[in-house]
Amino acid sequence: MWKHRLKHSLRDLYARVLFHTGLHRVVDRLVPPRLTILAGHCVTDEANGHLPRDMVVAPERLREMLRWFAARYRLTTVSEGWHRVHTGKTRGGSLALSMDDGYKDNVSAMLPLLTELRAPATVYVETDVLDERRVNWSHKYFWCTAERGEEAFARAYLERCREEEVRGRLEEALAEGERLGYRVKRVLKYDASPGDRARVVDEIFQGWGGSESELCEGLFMTWDDVAELASAGVEIGAHTRSHPVLSRLGSDEQRAEIGGSAEAIEHHLGHRPRSFAYPFGRRWDVDHHSADAARDAGFDTAVSSHSGANEATAERHSLKRVCIDNEFRMHLLVAEVCGGFALLRRLGLDWSE
Repeated sequence: MWKHRLKHSLRDLYARVLFHTGLHRVVDRLVPPRLTILAGHCVTDEANGHLPRDMVVAPERLREMLRWFAARYRLTTVSEGWHRVHTGKTRGGSLALSMDDGYKDNVSAMLPLLTELRAPATVYVETDVLDERRVNWSHKYFWCTAERGEEAFARAYLERCREEEVRGRLEEALAEGERLGYRVKRVLKYDASPGDRARVVDEIFQGWGGSESELCEGLFMTWDDVAELASAGVEIGAHTRSHPVLSRLGSDEQRAEIGGSAEAIEHHLGHRPRSFAYPFGRRWDVDHHSADAARDAGFDTAVSSHSGANEATAERHSLKRVCIDNEFRMHLLVAEVCGGFALLRRLGLDWSE
């Protein structure tokens, strides 16, 4: 643990020096061109009623950050930014803002901000929620835990669950009590079978008074909203049909999820999306079938949720992104965009994460 704390202390100090002394401008000229992609979800002063705080960034915070970078670095979309870096048509650092899932505040709150600043962005949308107006299990889980807490939800799940391994892991999490929300969500993501998870979460959600139509309409855009973003110059990317953990699916199922989302966007918007975002996006959430399916679906790029900047030599179907919420620290973002952390990687130090 002390090594972890020391690394983060040194990382923070290094980033502050680059930011506050202006050395980021020098480093930007020394390091090869790179694209830093920011990954967020919601742009709102509220937590959308029940979504976790790490999914929310306030409009004013986002405005201040984009204004600062716009004065010093190139703002771009994911596809344009990668093309310019990969083909050597840019210098220094570029920054692309991306948002996942397709929340309603992306058009109601973020679009006016982008218009004001003349800033581009990329929005990755799930397509089943747009076509069917049904939300995936995680949003019902967030609603339930916001209503009654993680412990009440875990106990309600135990009462209805038919899977012994899942029951055992939930009982262990309840007995230990530490980081309960994180552990319960992890069990549901990686241990519960999709069918039983959907059944149990639906039973709890409906039993506690949840309304799927109200939840969907309050959270997610419609295809008309997505078309409005596209007409305003926002790049629309794909994020699968139903936001599964891809590594838990077979090859054919992954292709249906990934290719199906591209087809839905093409059907509604009239053009094929160029970029794809892996749901959840960590290394263990994808496998070799995932990148193959993204390539075969015609995506130029696919993005993960691992932190770091992307130089021309990066694997285009495993591009890194820096996750942001209201707790983002400006000096750390600047150190990434200017190439400060890339410079350290050349010395054998990976401080992006």
